[in-house]
Amino acid sequence: MLVPMAKVELIGPKSRFFDVVSLLHEVGTLHIEDLSKKISAGEVPLDQMGVVENQLAEKERMEDLLIRLRSIIKALHLPTSTVDEVARQKHYLELWQMDAKDLAGEVTGIIEQVEDKTSSLAQAQSSMEAEMSLLGRYEPILQKIQPLAKQIVTTGAFDSVALLVERRYKSALDELKKELDEITKSQCEIVSTDVDEDTTAVIVVFARKYADGVHKFLAMENVNQIRLPSEFQDMPFDVAYDQLKQRRANLPEQLQKVKAELADMSAQWYMKLSTVRDVLVDKIDEISAIPKFGQTEYAFVITGWLPADDVKGFRRTIIEKFGTDVIVNQLEVDEHEFAETPIALKNPKFSEPYQKVVGYLGGGLPQYGTVDPTSILAFTYPLIFGMIVGDIGYGAIMLALILWMRFKYKDKPGVQLATSILGPAATAAILFGFFYGEFFGGLLWQWGVIKEIPLFGDFVLPYNREHNVYPLMAMAMGLGVIQILFGLILGTVNAVKGRHMKHAYVKGGLAGLIVGVIILLISMVLLGPAVKPVGQAIGGIVMLVAVLVVLWFGQIMGFIEILETVSHIASYIRIMAVGLSDAIFASAINELAASDQIPVAVGIVVSVLMHSLHLVLAAFTPNIHAMRLNFLEFFGSFYEAGKEEYRPFHKTGGEKSA
Repeated sequence: MLVPMAKVELIGPKSRFFDVVSLLHEVGTLHIEDLSKKISAGEVPLDQMGVVENQLAEKERMEDLLIRLRSIIKALHLPTSTVDEVARQKHYLELWQMDAKDLAGEVTGIIEQVEDKTSSLAQAQSSMEAEMSLLGRYEPILQKIQPLAKQIVTTGAFDSVALLVERRYKSALDELKKELDEITKSQCEIVSTDVDEDTTAVIVVFARKYADGVHKFLAMENVNQIRLPSEFQDMPFDVAYDQLKQRRANLPEQLQKVKAELADMSAQWYMKLSTVRDVLVDKIDEISAIPKFGQTEYAFVITGWLPADDVKGFRRTIIEKFGTDVIVNQLEVDEHEFAETPIALKNPKFSEPYQKVVGYLGGGLPQYGTVDPTSILAFTYPLIFGMIVGDIGYGAIMLALILWMRFKYKDKPGVQLATSILGPAATAAILFGFFYGEFFGGLLWQWGVIKEIPLFGDFVLPYNREHNVYPLMAMAMGLGVIQILFGLILGTVNAVKGRHMKHAYVKGGLAGLIVGVIILLISMVLLGPAVKPVGQAIGGIVMLVAVLVVLWFGQIMGFIEILETVSHIASYIRIMAVGLSDAIFASAINELAASDQIPVAVGIVVSVLMHSLHLVLAAFTPNIHAMRLNFLEFFGSFYEAGKEEYRPFHKTGGEKSA
């Protein structure tokens, strides 16, 4: 749900301005409103607070130091031992209390102690890793041509080039020899040997005085010439291979030493460097915030947002620190400011993972004053996924993989988020699998282990969706009607809150249209002959009034929205279509594997492979449709994205950060 926000205004004498800004930074609950935009637009009778020249110089100096610090921290590894948070906080406070000059001197001294060594070690590590990769590509090539290279003895008057040729083009070597003979005046020899079933190694020996012509010709013909790294280029190929092999064998040990030195430096310096970084970031943030505030000749004005529950504590903190010098006013917030109100969400633990999905796929967090659909999505997404997949076997494998990933990658936030969302979906697939009686398709039905339980009429449990499609269609359409109707009701509530009455009438009219259809259908199917005409008349009147309201307030767009609403409800048939096709496909796999025309072993292999492929499809396709139905059809009825997330002005406080 959306956290209720309050807008506050702080007014005080300019002599207390920097103390107030520092306290706001320390308290860390106020989302600063940028008054400079309203001041420049003439919306408020204030002047913009300016940053004095010495503060700008301090900020630029700290930004330069911060860039150098971050490059050092990036080169260091995270320490394997836990950082002493008490020592970090103590060091943070010591640095924070320094004036700008002393802080700059302290930070510069720390940087000078570690920057050069860290940079050289990081550069050495990068160079060694790049060299290992390069040599790793050349070693197998030289290994192939080494036996041939040992047969070739070149003198100062001759040069050689090694080539790798696909064996299917080996016949072209005769043509190559003719061309090179013309260039070298027949002072050329070609020696080749097959190094494997696909490749032929070729060494061309020629008079050194024709080297430029030979190299130019080979380059023009796009021949696959072996070009060694610069330090090996003047060596015979067999010698180069021996030295390259030796170099590659020595590099891992040297690289390990460099990494060990970096790890030692990290253990020694990381806490101090990261704390200095936090202090610089916080100092820069305070100076950067100054132009967001307003001023008169003698007073400053700060406006911002914070959770409504925090206002009393916030006001008490200001009074305890500044008494009556600084006034805190809570301003009235009307619907015109909802679009600019920063957004904070607080949902139950089970639905928290869906907040990021709502923000990402919804185009942003829900606008203040509207409905937060996070908890709704936490229910409807697994429901639709489960209705589509509906298989005990597939759902169990999905759930097992999800749990394995969750425990395997505990330190990966992205994996934890994904598994938190997919876990309930896989569980829903298992539950609907019991409802449908499906285990890797219709195996349970084929084996005759299903015991049907009559419910009402001809409907029994488990429900075989392959043999009786209409109940599944009714369930899919019923879910569509319920979800779209609920979305239109939420859209009406949002429009009323925002005082957009035209939209409220259109959304309400569309909801009324669906209600009228429901009344009409209930009257036709469930009511007795005596009251059926009355129910039908009521349903028809509700539908007629609803259509007139939509067309009156929506005009042409109202007619389009009626069509969209109908199409959105009809779109829920995809639950039936995709789920039924998956079930039929799984059963077809079983029938193919059990066929008398193929051996049992082959049938088992085919079944495993095909079910594995179907499992992949069953994991992805229903996800797409479940998200589409929620975010396009359902959210489209009411969802409005906000512009800004609640980001309080707060210090890092020396807390541990990456």
